[in-house]
Amino acid sequence: MLKYILALLMGLSGAQSSMSYADSSPLTPQQIVAASDRARGGGLSGIEWKIDITGEDSKGPLGKHSYLVKASGNNSLAQTIYPPRNRGARLLQLERNMWFGKPSLSKPVSISARQKMIGMASNGDIASTNYANDYNASVLRSEPVNGEDSHVLELLAKNRFVTYDRIIYYVSSTRLVPLKAEFYTVSGKLFKTASFDAYSNLELDNGQHQLFIKHMTIRDAIEPSNYSVLDYQDVKLQTFAADTFSIDSLNRP
Repeated sequence: MLKYILALLMGLSGAQSSMSYADSSPLTPQQIVAASDRARGGGLSGIEWKIDITGEDSKGPLGKHSYLVKASGNNSLAQTIYPPRNRGARLLQLERNMWFGKPSLSKPVSISARQKMIGMASNGDIASTNYANDYNASVLRSEPVNGEDSHVLELLAKNRFVTYDRIIYYVSSTRLVPLKAEFYTVSGKLFKTASFDAYSNLELDNGQHQLFIKHMTIRDAIEPSNYSVLDYQDVKLQTFAADTFSIDSLNRP
């Protein structure tokens, strides 16, 4: 009997050691990307923020554009609040599909996430980010970014409906937030870069805290003087009505 008890205890000890090892095992590339998505509104249930976009292009300074963005899971809705002439225009993202709507249209219009919106910012840059769903990820190497260790990942588009064909993504090894990105065409040409310059702290319902993007700059890789700055403000948890992410509500006044 004593031998049986000792054997049982040794078995339990081994099981606990295996469980501890599994819990501390490295994150997969997709898990790293999913964690970084949450810092840009992806995968969170019920979150809202305001975003101001400014910048410059070859013609000079861009006028400020402001949006109120609501996101839940893989869906998001961006509503124009400035300039006044564009107020009421809406951009709806449902999974990988996007629609544009406003009260003066008879029905919503299907659009591409790749379409340029303002300066260097595309439609897909304004919406919440769900790279974990849209791209296959692999780790290329580790590399410091401004003194912070990062995972350098290659993201390859799963289909043609996503914003970019290929992304080299630098994600903080400790904070699991994006630090910078390089965007490539399907032919392999680098055409845009992004830096994620600051984060705010968002308290979740469970009492935990989530770092959330505060300041992002997107630049033309060919002409770096062409850029867009995205400032995120008033980030908060929200509960949305059932029809918030409905195509039928896009053209309402």
